[in-house]
Amino acid sequence: MFLKKLFIIFLILGCYLGNSQVSQDTTKLESLRTQSGVDPTRVITKLVYSIWYYDKSDNRSQINNRINFTVGVNRWSFGLKPEIITTNNGQLDSNFETRMGDLRFSILNAFYVKNKHALAAAAEFTLPTGAVGFGNQYFSMNPSLTYSYTVNTSLFFAIQPQYLFHLSKNLKYPTLSVFTLRTFLAKFMASGWFFVFEPRIINDFENNNFDFVVAPIVGKSLGGGFNITSVAEVPTKKETINNRGLLIQLGITKNF
Repeated sequence: MFLKKLFIIFLILGCYLGNSQVSQDTTKLESLRTQSGVDPTRVITKLVYSIWYYDKSDNRSQINNRINFTVGVNRWSFGLKPEIITTNNGQLDSNFETRMGDLRFSILNAFYVKNKHALAAAAEFTLPTGAVGFGNQYFSMNPSLTYSYTVNTSLFFAIQPQYLFHLSKNLKYPTLSVFTLRTFLAKFMASGWFFVFEPRIINDFENNNFDFVVAPIVGKSLGGGFNITSVAEVPTKKETINNRGLLIQLGITKNF
């Protein structure tokens, strides 16, 4: 009789500890998803430093050093992104040139978050503060809408259409009209690793140019609100690879 009672006690204790561990893992994965920055429907205050390296044809390259400071308030977030750009034009008699690039400001509202579904609307404004060759020379706006679906606590899918257009420009520059469709499939691990597969469709209406970009993302939580992220953007069109270049991005984030 005593052994039977002891067995029941251990069984109950085992179930409790198992459920407790599941609950802890779920909470950890939810936190990782928010702090990773890959889900636009999750709002958080953060400071990000990232370096963007564009490997172009003819020995040309470009390095962008960008700071992204985002303040999250309830379901709203406000971001500011200044950057310093260094270029190499590949000529034998030239040196690296470094100047300030454009300044970006973004607003996002995750207006619907319920069960497995979430929606967020955002707009990013680009101020043409960069000199010619270091900035886009457009005062532009890029609105977007993100829908995310949570498959389970470690996996989600999202889709995000964007449309980039100018608000003001010099008459010598062409019209800015670019549609982008981003999709995300993200997996989060209890060990702190996260992996994202992001295929992207880009259509430039003014220049009649269509491209398909593949962008795998790998990141790791370091603890204490810090995480590191690496991104590779690989265009499938040779012209894009030659002009824009293959992009490798490394970043470190501090979440608050």
